[in-house]
Amino acid sequence: MLVLFECVLRVMSHTPSPSPVGDRSPFFYIQAENRDHPWSQGATNEMRIAVIGDSFTAGKGVQVDDRYGNRLERLLNMQSGKPPVTVRVYALCGTSTFQQIVLLDEALKWNPKIVVLGICLNDMEDWANPKELISWRKGLFPTTPPPWLARVLRFSRALDWLYSRLHAGQVEREELRYYRRLYKPSYKGVSRFRESIQIMNDKCLEAHAVFVPMIWPLLSEEFQEGRYPFEYAHAAIRQRCGELNLTYLDLLPSFRGASPARLQVAPGIDPHPNEIAHRMAAEALLLFLLDKRYIPWDYRPNLNADTNIQHRLWAQIMQRMHDATNSLRKPGSG
Repeated sequence: MLVLFECVLRVMSHTPSPSPVGDRSPFFYIQAENRDHPWSQGATNEMRIAVIGDSFTAGKGVQVDDRYGNRLERLLNMQSGKPPVTVRVYALCGTSTFQQIVLLDEALKWNPKIVVLGICLNDMEDWANPKELISWRKGLFPTTPPPWLARVLRFSRALDWLYSRLHAGQVEREELRYYRRLYKPSYKGVSRFRESIQIMNDKCLEAHAVFVPMIWPLLSEEFQEGRYPFEYAHAAIRQRCGELNLTYLDLLPSFRGASPARLQVAPGIDPHPNEIAHRMAAEALLLFLLDKRYIPWDYRPNLNADTNIQHRLWAQIMQRMHDATNSLRKPGSG
């Protein structure tokens, strides 16, 4: 069976699969400072929105104008005759929420009307105790096999396939264990996060700015109900927001039904959100701000007349694919 499996893999893998980073830009473009926020250049009546966060908000792995903050600005400036909207991003990669209070202080000096806090599920990390976190994170990333095993794996595609699957399963189990540790009530990072949200809310109230926490899902997992393993983490963050009477946006419902691999910068390599995920987040945030009347409804972009027709066409194609798949699964369907 192993020999047969080896032959099958060699035949199937005759054509190399495309690289998961093959569609990434070879470099990132830098925009001149005087070209930022083109809609509000020279304006004195701009509406100001600040976006706070870590690498998700900073747009790690995507072009600057693909970040959800920049896309939100673009969407809010589609109507003519309205005061322009400026969205500034204040983000620092690798930080947790309590470390982003200084970013909020910087943003509030700009006197924004709205402050959006991008929350990632690892924002419970307590980097005041880095040794503990580093020890917990050891199993989260793929490791290189020892030289003797690497030679064996290069020789046998069957063994390489088996090793990859076993190793991926181990990494996934470590990831689940890691986040369970982060959300354990006794963990110091939990209390730091809870305190930080209150501090940020108090600072925004004092500055007369609307504070909007926005929760990102983990993009390395399936989003469907019953399969997404981090519902408890979202619930913990929502609970804290509820205790402070905060109106929050959880992006998880907006990502239901989407493919995780389609939303990552490089599937299996870099699970940061790509331009598709940033666009989805920006659209969800836009509708949220409009629905809550934090932004007047007449800022809503006009919809193309073909929008509904296109969505019906996609729905019909997906239904035909679903029906064809089900017919193949039925006994006696040929």
